[in-house]
Order: sequence, then structure tokens, then C-alpha cells
Amino acid sequence: MKREINYELWKTDDDWFASWFNSHAYHLLYGNRDEDEAKDLINQLHIHLGNSGFKVLDAGCGAGRHVFAWAQLGYDVAGFDLSPQSIEMAQKRSNKLKLSTFFKVLDLRDLRNETAWHDQFDLVTNLFTSFGYFSDKQDHYKVVEGFSKALKPNGVLVLDYLNLQMTIDNLTPTESIAKGAYTFEINRRISGDFIQKSISFIESDGERHTHVEQVYAWSHKELSVLLGKVGLIVESICGDYELGMHSSSSPRCILVARKMEV
Repeated sequence: MKREINYELWKTDDDWFASWFNSHAYHLLYGNRDEDEAKDLINQLHIHLGNSGFKVLDAGCGAGRHVFAWAQLGYDVAGFDLSPQSIEMAQKRSNKLKLSTFFKVLDLRDLRNETAWHDQFDLVTNLFTSFGYFSDKQDHYKVVEGFSKALKPNGVLVLDYLNLQMTIDNLTPTESIAKGAYTFEINRRISGDFIQKSISFIESDGERHTHVEQVYAWSHKELSVLLGKVGLIVESICGDYELGMHSSSSPRCILVARKMEV
């Protein structure tokens, strides 16, 4: 018997991330992201690239866990995110910790228009697959153009993306995750150019909500080509948060690219 397709499960829109990333359910589902993992990655990058006098911009910073790790190592660091709720959380924590960090609500696609940030940063980071969301590939060009514009000549971009082959080989089609009073029903698939995750849950009012996350199914070679179009030349590719070698079975695809000097 042919299985019927539940189209409602995969119904999305071009700006799905705007509402989902700013929802309380999103923060509940992902709120336990490991602070120690963030610190370990930043420590590794500090050893690999670091100079505590560097100016760092964390693009798509969420609630700021990587920003705080940089700041605590003595870096001059700023972060921005599309979600006002995430930025509010980050700013409150920064004030509590008495850190001189700077946070801003900003769409990744609009970084290229932030002229006050042009040629200002030694290092730009985009971590934990905070990229690849847009239906129009031209929007991704706008994002990487912004990364390049924000960097000083010879500055470095660290782009942390999913590892495509490992993701395909280990895709978990369905699972349920209980968080507080919520049970999140999660489905995953590869559809066209995208890897998609459908997240469905029942709100306190009894209404079912469904959000579909999607990211482009880019290989490391395709990402390297995209970065090269804006003068960012990939120097190395790491496969995990210990900055080990990249392979088809690596958990991550972390590209380290340098802005060409004109």
C-alpha cells in the first residue's frame, strides 16, 4: 500500500526562521546546548588562530554562548542575531557578568550594509550551522559578502556547518524529545537541495504547531566555491570541535578562510 504524504508536516515559508528562532518553544528545545562545548571550541580556535587582542564578530550568535567564551579569553567581541529574544537574553547575561560585549539584532543578509563594521574585525565566526536557511541562493551570497566586508584584509572567517555526507549517512527519520510539558515530534528528510527537520508540538492551549527547519545540502567543496566568490580563500577544513581532520564521517565541516588582501 502506498503511504500517504502528510504535506502539513513539511509546510514552511521562506522566512521560517524569523518566527521559530524567536519562539519560547525553540529556546526550550535547544536551551540545553552545551556551554562547555562552546568554551572548548573557542579555546581550540584561540590556540589555532588566536590573539587576545583580536576583534571578533560572532554572526548568528544566538544567546551569546560563544561570545562570552571569547570575551572571557580577553577578546574584543560583538555578536548579532535575528532573534530579539536571543539578543535580550545575551545582553542580560552580559550585564550580569559585567562583560564589555556588544549585541545587536540583525539579519545575516544585512551585515553587508553595516558600513560601521566594514574592515573592522580580525575574525568573523558563524557557528553551529547558523547559515544556509534561505530558499534563494542569492541570499547566501549576500551573507558571505557581509562576512567578507566585516573582515579586515587578511582577516579570518570560521564557518561551522554540518558535514553533508555524515548527515546523509546518519539521518534519523523520526524521534520524540520531551522537554518540560512539551513533547516535540521530530521528522527529518532530504528534499531537493535541502535537509529538512519538521518539529511538531502541542501548545498549552491545545493547538498543534509545526515548524520546519531547513538548510542547504552543501558539500565542503560547494561552500569553498561560494566563499571564494567574495575573496575568502579556504585554508583548512576541520571535522570536529577539537579541530581534527575533516573526512566524510566527521561530525562537522568547519571551514577556515582568509580574506585576500587587495
